[in-house]
Amino acid sequence: MTKRILVPLGNGFEELEAISVIDVLRRTGCEVVITSLNENLEVISQGKVKIVAQTFLSQIQVEDFDGVVLPGGWEGTQNFIASSQLSQIIHELKNQNKIIAAICAAPFALFKMGILGEKNFTCYPGIEKMIDNPNYTQRNVVVDGNLITSRGPATALEFALHLGEVFAGKEKAKEVGEGMLKF
Repeated sequence: MTKRILVPLGNGFEELEAISVIDVLRRTGCEVVITSLNENLEVISQGKVKIVAQTFLSQIQVEDFDGVVLPGGWEGTQNFIASSQLSQIIHELKNQNKIIAAICAAPFALFKMGILGEKNFTCYPGIEKMIDNPNYTQRNVVVDGNLITSRGPATALEFALHLGEVFAGKEKAKEVGEGMLKF
C-alpha cells in the first residue's frame, strides 16, 4: 500500500530540505502531499523560491497520512510554531504512533508543540540550546521511536533516503539512492 506523507510549508522554509524530502519520497513511490500554512497555495522559501502547494492545512484529514515531515528554515519553523492547526495534526499523528520527522530548525517547533519531550534528537547547531532536552546528539540522522530528526541542508539527502527506507522499505530506498549516485 502506498504511504501518504504530509509536508507542510510556511513562508521561510528551507528549500533544499523540503525539495530533497519531496523528491526522494516520490521516487520511492510514496504519495507526498504538500500543504500550505498560508492563506494561498503559493509558499515562498527563505531563498525566495516559490512552491505551489497542493492543498491547505485546513483540508487535511489526519487519518489519511502515515507521517509528517517538517523542513527547517527559521522563519518556516516560526510559522510551524504559530500554527495551532499543525500542532493538532502532529499530536494526532503522534497519538496514532505515526512518523514525525523534522530537520534543521524544525525540531524546535516539535519542542514548542510538546512533541519532542525527552526523546533523542538532532537539529541545526545552536538550536539545541533553545530546546530543554539533554538528549541532543550531533549525528546526521537520529531515530527515537516514531521521531526522526536531522541536522540541516547538508544532511537533507541522507535524511530523505532514511525516510524513504522507513516508508517504502530498505530495498526501494537503496535503489533510489543508487540511482541518485548516493551509494
